[in-house]
Amino acid sequence: MHEVESALRSNEGYTLLLKGAPGAGKTTFAITLLEEMCTGDSKGAYISTRIDPIALYRQFPGLEERIPVKNVIDATQSEFSEAESQLLYEDLTSFLRSVYGVVADEDVTILILDSWDAVSFQIGKKNQGVEKLETSMLDIARKTKTHLVLITEYTGEKRLDYLVDAILRLEKEQIDGRIVRKVFIDKMRGFQVPYNNYPFTLEGGKFTHFVTPASGLGSGRHRPVKKEEEVLHGNYSTGIEGLDTIIGGYPKGGFVLLELTDDSISWSYRPVLYHTIADFLMNDHGVVYMPEEGSYSSPVKRLLMDYVSEEVLNRNLRMPTASKAESEDPCLFFTGAGAGAGPSTSVESESLSEYLDMHFAIYRGLKKPVLHVIGLTALNSYEEDEIRKMLSEIVSWVRTTEDVLICVSKPSAKLKNEIRELADVHLRFIPINGTLNFYGVKPHTVIYNISPSPTEGYHQLKLTPFL
Repeated sequence: MHEVESALRSNEGYTLLLKGAPGAGKTTFAITLLEEMCTGDSKGAYISTRIDPIALYRQFPGLEERIPVKNVIDATQSEFSEAESQLLYEDLTSFLRSVYGVVADEDVTILILDSWDAVSFQIGKKNQGVEKLETSMLDIARKTKTHLVLITEYTGEKRLDYLVDAILRLEKEQIDGRIVRKVFIDKMRGFQVPYNNYPFTLEGGKFTHFVTPASGLGSGRHRPVKKEEEVLHGNYSTGIEGLDTIIGGYPKGGFVLLELTDDSISWSYRPVLYHTIADFLMNDHGVVYMPEEGSYSSPVKRLLMDYVSEEVLNRNLRMPTASKAESEDPCLFFTGAGAGAGPSTSVESESLSEYLDMHFAIYRGLKKPVLHVIGLTALNSYEEDEIRKMLSEIVSWVRTTEDVLICVSKPSAKLKNEIRELADVHLRFIPINGTLNFYGVKPHTVIYNISPSPTEGYHQLKLTPFL
């Protein structure tokens, strides 16, 4: 994390208390911090009261390059330890002397003590004075200019909280039965903290926090995803390589629902949809796209020009407009009865059956297969029976033609429950602390964070699982 690394690089002997329940990711965070801080001649030391050093190296491959074997110190008090370095102590004095020897003799930059609970319990049990232990440990860190990370499983307040320079608290919760991890910055002495918490993952055995805001996914030229039959099993590419890997693409003849659970991400999800649209367009397939309520066709076309050329759009993309003047654009077809230049919605047909007739008339002029995209809030002005009939007809159509239908559902859309039941693929998008994330309802997946991943001048999205 930028805040923690800045604090450690700007100070000497900075002390950090790392809190969290078992399994929250404390050890992984500490090891990742070591790898970030120990570059060049900098060295780290890890004193473990609960994990065998051999098991630690097995869990974190390559760790021996950052922490020499002799600096992984077994403090479990086991008589059968095979560690090269072992910390045996009988009282407060012997423990402090051993710790001082480690940091002073080895010129250690950062020391991790995992766990502080075990040490303080042993010292306190022998009536040696936990308060003196705390004060002395922090004094050693500052006098030797060694950063000190103390790992604990208590989450309440204790005296130590007031003594250390920084406190991080790691928590694990669930959303719809899926794991979400967050790190809270409860204290950071000497530094302003722009955000008090971040979502994070332990994927690949490393601590990675997510900082890209939902509005910061960006846009850029799309490069078509290769449709390898053995990978996609005959399905269409989603236009996002990671998503193809996760769900196997969108099925031919399938109904895909993209559900937005919060209005705060009403526009932020669009790079996910636009990469799908761009992939269809650049593979010379047709797209008929009815944007959501409040999102008009002309501005949407301009946004899509970030992903594909205007020539490709004019050839393969069709969108409804209620403006007679706009319908001169080859991408737009007129649906309204008047000739106003400023439409209030993109669809102003007297009935959805009339719109559907125009939709299929436009469809017949496009190259197959065709991607049908409907922003469901654009239908809110119609009766539910009309919406139900229209969607039923389009779903039946794509199933027989092997086209694909994507519907975008926002919190205000009608018939949400019925539409969820109809969907073959259902992806739910959620905000977590300002970041954009999704998980699969159908098929079932873990939660993934979405971040930009520009590659060789092209735009792509990176999907990282919460693990």
